[in-house]
Formats: sequence, C-alpha cells, structure tokens
Amino acid sequence: MLIARWKSRFVLLAVLANCVMSVAVAAETLSKDAALKLLERAANAAKSATYAGTYVYQYGDEVSTYRMIHVLDGVTDAERRETLDGPPREYYRHGTQVSIYPAEQNSGALDRRYTAKLFPRQLPDQLDKLLVAYQVQLLGHERVAGRESTVYQLEPNDQYRYPHRFWVDDHSGLLLKWVVLGMRKEATQLFSFTNIQLGSSVDRKWLKPTRQLQSVVIDNSTGIAAVTQEAGWDIKSPPLGFRLLKQTRKTLPGKSRTVIHHLYSDGAATVSIFIESFHQRIPLGLAHQGATHLYARQSGGYLVTALGEVPAATVEAFANVYNAR
Repeated sequence: MLIARWKSRFVLLAVLANCVMSVAVAAETLSKDAALKLLERAANAAKSATYAGTYVYQYGDEVSTYRMIHVLDGVTDAERRETLDGPPREYYRHGTQVSIYPAEQNSGALDRRYTAKLFPRQLPDQLDKLLVAYQVQLLGHERVAGRESTVYQLEPNDQYRYPHRFWVDDHSGLLLKWVVLGMRKEATQLFSFTNIQLGSSVDRKWLKPTRQLQSVVIDNSTGIAAVTQEAGWDIKSPPLGFRLLKQTRKTLPGKSRTVIHHLYSDGAATVSIFIESFHQRIPLGLAHQGATHLYARQSGGYLVTALGEVPAATVEAFANVYNAR
C-alpha cells in the first residue's frame, strides 16, 4: 500500500541546535534583481566550478558523510560521490549518464531531477519562479569549512513553506551550506561541507570510480503541465508559487489498483499528491513527523493524500484542491 509505505518512511526529527548559527546583524531584504543575480551566481558555480571535498547530510537524528568531486571539461561536467560511513555506496555521473553501486534490482528509472539537484546543485533551473514565493534576505557573514561566506535566507512570502538558510562562498559563489528551517526556526535538514578544495588544487584522480558500477536509466521526461488534468476530477489552482512538475499513473506490484501521483514544486519545496481508491484502513486527517506533514481526505470513492516537507496548512490546502466529480 503506497500511502502506508510513505508513512513508514517518516523519520523522527530532532532539533539540531548547532546547525543554525545566530547572526547578530538585522536581516536586509535584497531587491528582486539582486536576489536573482545572487542565486544565478550560486547555481552557475555549482555547475561550472571544479571542486572536491567532504560534506555532511543530516536529517533529524540521521547523519551521513559523503566525499564528492565535480569537474568541468569543455561543455560536459562529471561528478562522483561516495559514502564514508555505513554501507558503501557510490554514484558517478558524466553529463546525463549515471552509474551507481550497489545495483538496485527493479528500481525503475531514476528521475533526472534527483540526478541534477544533488548538493550543492539544488537550486532550480527557473530561478525567477523561486522568487514568486520567497524573498532573499542577507543575514551576515560566517566561516564554513575554513572559508569566508555570506549567509542568506529564502524567506517565504506566506504560510505555505519553510525558510531555507544558505551560505555562499565569497570567492567562488559556491553553496557551502544549506539548512531547511521548521516552524519554530529549528533546523530540520542540513547539508554542509566540512572541507573543500576548489580549482587547480583538486586532484582529478578522485573522479575515477573505485567499484564496479552499474548504469541506470534516467527518466528525462519533463512532465510539466500548465494545467493539472485528470478525468473525473475538478482540480483547482494550488497555493501560489507551486507548479505541477509531473503526472504519473502506477499499478502497485501484485495489485490491480492504480495510484495517480502528481508532483508539485515551488523551486525549493515539493509536495506529492496521491489518488487511489478509498479504503477504510487508512486514517483520515493530518499526520506528521517533524517537518514532514501528510493530510488524507476522502473525495467520492477515492482517497486523496498530500505529502511533503512543508507546513500542515500546505498539505491540507493541496488535498482540498482535488475533488472527485
């Protein structure tokens, strides 16, 4: 059961008191033009710079450490990542070709949005759309991984999304740290370099895979729809700033029931909508673990479930967008 599987993936989130450092100066809101130039610089640096280092990913009480390298030769870039703790895992991308270790059986196609948006490349392609929902605030200056950086924050324009705080390297423009903040300004998700090298000091031999990798199929479909459409449904507009990225239908393994999945994003946060035949075993209403919220409601003979790392008001609003005729 797809919704139950999503619920089982909730992770208990703890307050990461040391992840977000206090900034003594008052926030200064950037103009839209200045904000766009800043985000473009950070996005371009992640794609075009040569860099290598170690970063930490923390989600609640789970912490993982990765070593990565990114190089650009001509117009094609390549990167390799590997885990430094837990089971060995390796990821290699050259242009749009991706290989991984260990191979995963029956994993299906890997969404290109995942392969293209790994830290520090998580900024969206259409940065101007991001500024529909957020303002950019200048908070101050701090050191990250021994490098001087400037601290900024994506501050939401409404109650439907969380703030995102990020640290930009003063010299290169590269993102050095990214933190998602919860309703109480607590850190719920963290990416942060602990050491990093840039430019000619990077040893390119790190780019060579160390394990027997297996290539994976990449789903390159855009899936973008200007208007959400589903036969038999009245679908209203989502909260301002969110756009439909993808629509899919899947039949669950061993089942005859089809599940419809719609994926929305505002450029920083994503919300998934699942539609399936209604069944009594699923509790209705709101559920959450930390910053991740789920809202389920019945519409006609169907179950509509909204899920995302967004405030409760967002998943409830999304679930009410969908009404069976």
